[in-house]
Amino acid sequence: MLDTIDAVRAALRANDELPHGRTRTVTAEELVDAAEQFDDPGLLAFALLELTEAYEYDAERRKLPVVFARIAKLRTEHPDSFGDWENHATDWRYKWVATALLSVPDVPLEAVRRWHGELRRHYLERGHDLQPYYAQQYRLAAHTGEGVQDAFELWAGRWRSRYSDCHACELREQARHFVARGEDERALEIWQPVFSGERSCSEEPHTSRALALLPLLRTGRLDEARSAHLTGYRWARGRPAAAEAVGLHLEFCALTRNEPRGLEILAENRDLFDRHGDPLSRLHFLTGAHLLLARLVEDGHGDVPVAGPPGAHRTAAALLAELRTEGDALAARYDARNGTAAVGDARRARLARTPLFAEPLPLGLRATGPAPAAPQPAPAPAATPAAPADLAELVQKARELSTTNHPDAILHWNRIGALIEAPDHRHPEDAEQSGLGSLAQLRAELALERAFESHTSDQEATALYTSAAALFEQAGLTARALGCRARLAGPTDDHPGDLPAIRELCSQLAELAEDGTPYGGRELVAVLQLQANAELRALFEATAEAGGPDGPGPDPAALAEAEATLERLYTEAERHGFPHRQANARLLGARARFLADRHRDESDAFAAADRLITEAEQLVDRAGAPWRLAQVYGQRGELAMYTGDLTAAERFLRQAAETAAQYGDRSAGTARVHDGLARTYLGLDRPAEAARAFTEAAARYDRNGDADDAASARIMLGQVLCGSGRADDGVAVLESVLLEPAFTELDVREQAQARLNLARGLRELDEPRAAAEEYLLLADQVAGFEERHILTMVAAEAAAALAAAEQWPAADLARQRALDSHRTAPHADAVFDMLLRQARHTADRHGPDHPEAAGQALARLDEAAEVARTAEREGQDFSSGCPDGTLHDTRARTLSALRRDEEALAEMELAIAAFAAYGPGAQHGRAESIRVAAVLEANRLDRRDAALARLDAAVAEFRAADAEDAAQPLTELRAHLTRH
Repeated sequence: MLDTIDAVRAALRANDELPHGRTRTVTAEELVDAAEQFDDPGLLAFALLELTEAYEYDAERRKLPVVFARIAKLRTEHPDSFGDWENHATDWRYKWVATALLSVPDVPLEAVRRWHGELRRHYLERGHDLQPYYAQQYRLAAHTGEGVQDAFELWAGRWRSRYSDCHACELREQARHFVARGEDERALEIWQPVFSGERSCSEEPHTSRALALLPLLRTGRLDEARSAHLTGYRWARGRPAAAEAVGLHLEFCALTRNEPRGLEILAENRDLFDRHGDPLSRLHFLTGAHLLLARLVEDGHGDVPVAGPPGAHRTAAALLAELRTEGDALAARYDARNGTAAVGDARRARLARTPLFAEPLPLGLRATGPAPAAPQPAPAPAATPAAPADLAELVQKARELSTTNHPDAILHWNRIGALIEAPDHRHPEDAEQSGLGSLAQLRAELALERAFESHTSDQEATALYTSAAALFEQAGLTARALGCRARLAGPTDDHPGDLPAIRELCSQLAELAEDGTPYGGRELVAVLQLQANAELRALFEATAEAGGPDGPGPDPAALAEAEATLERLYTEAERHGFPHRQANARLLGARARFLADRHRDESDAFAAADRLITEAEQLVDRAGAPWRLAQVYGQRGELAMYTGDLTAAERFLRQAAETAAQYGDRSAGTARVHDGLARTYLGLDRPAEAARAFTEAAARYDRNGDADDAASARIMLGQVLCGSGRADDGVAVLESVLLEPAFTELDVREQAQARLNLARGLRELDEPRAAAEEYLLLADQVAGFEERHILTMVAAEAAAALAAAEQWPAADLARQRALDSHRTAPHADAVFDMLLRQARHTADRHGPDHPEAAGQALARLDEAAEVARTAEREGQDFSSGCPDGTLHDTRARTLSALRRDEEALAEMELAIAAFAAYGPGAQHGRAESIRVAAVLEANRLDRRDAALARLDAAVAEFRAADAEDAAQPLTELRAHLTRH
C-alpha cells in the first residue's frame, strides 16, 4: 500500500535496487503518481528524478525532457525541497536532456541548440565549469558532421570537472572520434585505460568493447576482438539501452562470417524491434541487423526464417526489406532535420562493409541459429595447380588427387558435379573409350567423394554410399560397387561396424584383384584399411572398458588379429602400388603398438611405435604426398605428449597444423591436432596459446559435424579462460556450451566439470546469485557420484555463493548440507574456505548495527577453527597453507567490519605472528596482514606513527629476505599515508 509518504519513499528505494528495464521504468511511473497524492515537493522531486534515470537507462529518451521540465519547475517553486543530492542530480540531468533532444529527429535542430545555450547559462549561474557544455557541443557537431574537429579540440582540451561524464565514458567518446577518422591505432591507445580496468563505470568497458570491434578487426587484433565480442555482448544482451551495442555485435558477426551467431543474437534481442523511445540507438541497431541480413541474402539464404518483431514470422529477405525501408527513412529524417547528409552517409558506409575473412573467425561458441552461413570455398592449396577447364582433363586430375587422398580432390569433384548435374549437360558419346567414363561412373565417383567429406553425417554418407554402389554396378565396375558396400558396413559414430560383412567383401575383392578386375587391387587395399580400422576400434573400446591406461591392456589375441590385418594391408598396398596406403598401415600399426606398449614398464616401451611412424614418413615421401605428413607429425606429437616431452609435442603438432593449413586439409584429424596442441600449451603453462588452439579445434570440430568433440573443446576453452584471469570470456563460452544439444550427451563428469567452472567464473565476476544457481544444480548432479567428497566441495561453494548473494536462509541450509557431508566425506579445504567466506559476508552485509551479525559471523569462524583442528587430528587432506594465520586474519577483518577495532588489531597481531612462524611460504599472507593492521592503526585508531613504524620495519625485513613483491604493497601504503 502506497498510502503514506514513508511507504512511497520505501518503494522508491526498493525500485532503485532493481536492474534497469521495463519493470523498473513502469514502477517508477507508478511511484510518481503515488507521490503526487501528497503535498510533499521533496518526495515528488525524488520520484521524478528516479523516473528520469529509469528513462535514461531504459531507452526511453523521448519521454525524458517532459519529466525534466517538471523537475526544473518544481525546483523553481520549492527550492528548499531540493537538498544537495537533488540539486546535483537535477544539474546532471541537463546533459541527459541535451542527449535526448538530439536523439529524436522530430526535435528541430534550433531547439537542440537553444537547450545547449540553456545548459551553458545554467551551469554558469550555478558556478559549474563548462567542460560538460563543450562535450555536448562536440556530440552535436559529430552528429551533424559540421565543425567536428574544432568542437573536439574545444572539449577534449579542457580539464575535466565535477559535472563531466565519468572518465571511462569520456575516453570512449574520444576513441570513437578517432575511429570515425579511420585512426584505429590512436583510438585503441585511448581506450587502453578502459580495457585494462583502470577506468570503468556501470557501462564501461562493455559499451567500448562493442565500439572497438571494428578497429580491433581492422588492426588484426583478432584475439582481442573475439574477447570483446564474447564479453561485451554478454553485458548488452537483453538491455534496451544497449541497442546500439547489439547492432555493433550483429555487424561484427557479419564481418567475421559468423552469420549463424548473428541470427542467435537477433533472436535474443527481438524485443528491440518494438522499442522506439531512443530513435538514434534504434537506427544503429537497425543498421547492424540490416548488414547481417544482407550477408545472408547475398549468400543465398534469403528464404531462411529469422527472428523479427515479436508476433510475426519473416524470412531474411522479407525482414531485410522492412529494415532497409525503416532505416533509410529514419536516417533521412535526421539529415532533413540537421540540414546535412552526415547520418545517412555514416549508415551507408556501414552497410558497404564486406566480410574481412574468407572463412568464419572462430569464436569459441557453437552457433545454433536457424541457418548456417553459405559455405565458403577453401583457399587454393599452395601445391595444387588451377583446375583444368575441360571436363576430361578435370576428371583425370580429380582422380589423380583422389588416389592419393589429396585434400583438394573434393574441390575438383564439386566442379565436376556442377558440370554433369547442369540441365544442359550432354555426356560425350565416346566417354568410355576416351577414359572419361560413363555418366553413371562419374556420378558414382562424385557421390563417393562427397561421402568421404568429414562434415558429411553418417545418415548422409549411408545414402551416398548406397547410391554410389548402385551407380558403379550400372557402370559395370563391380569392384568399386563392392568397396561401397564394404563402407556401408564400416564403423560410424554410433556403430562399431559389421566386421564379418567387411571380411566377406574383402575376400571377394581379393579374388577380383587376383583376376585383374579393374579397380580390384585399389578397392581391396581400401577395404583392408577399413577392416583394420574396425578391428582397432573394437580393440581400443574393449581396452577402455577394461580400465584404460590403468587396466590390463589390450587383449593379445585381438591385438595380434588387428596387426595381422595391418601387415596384410601393407603387403597388398605395396603389391598394387599405393605407398600412401602403406604409410597408413604403419601409422595405424604405431597406434596399436602405442596402445599395447603403454602398459609396459620398459624404457623402450614406445620404440616400436616410433619406428613405425618413421617408416610411414619415409613412405609418404616416396608417395610424393607431402600433405599426408600432417598425419605423421600429428601422431608423433601424440606420442610425445604421452611420454611427457611437451616441447617435442608442441614442435610436431605445430608442424602438423602448418602442413594441414598449407594443403587445405579440413579433415577431422586436423581438428584433433589443434586440440592436442591446446592441451600441450596447457601443460606448458601457456594459457593464451591454449585458448587460441582450443578455439580453433572447436571451430573445426563444428565444421566436421563432431558436436561432442566441439563441446568438449569449448569446455576446455572455458576452463582455460576462467583459470587465466579472463573469467568474463570463460563464462560467456561456458554459458553457451551448457545450452548446446551435445552437452547432454557428454560424460556426466565432464558436464559437472563444465558447470563447476562456470559457477566459479560467475563467482569471480561478482555474480553470486547466478553462481549459486549453478552450484545448486551441480550439487544435485554430483549427489550420486561415488566420490562423496565432491558433493561436500560443491555444497560448500554453494553456501559461500548464497551468502554473497545475501540469500541467508538458503545459505544456512547449504552450509548445513556441506557440514553434514563433510562428516562422512571430508573436504576440509572447501568447508574451511566456505566458513571463512560466510563469516566475512555476514559481517560485511549486516554491519555492526545488526543484532545477530556478530554472533553469527564469529560462530562461523569457530566452526572453521574446528574444521582445521579435525583435519590435523585425523590426517585429512588439507592444503590451506597456514590455517592459523588465515583464521586470525579473517577474524580480524570480521571484527573490523563490526567496528570492534581494538579487538581486530589484536587479532591481526596474532595472524602476523602465525604467518611468521609458518615460514617463507606465508610471506604474502603476513604482508597482507601487516598492511591491514597498519590501515586499522592509521585510519580507525588514529595511530599514524605506529602504522608507519610497523610498515618501515616490515619493508626492511622483507627486503632483507629478498622478498620485494611482499614489500611493494607496504611501500605503496606508506606513501599513501604520508601524502594524506
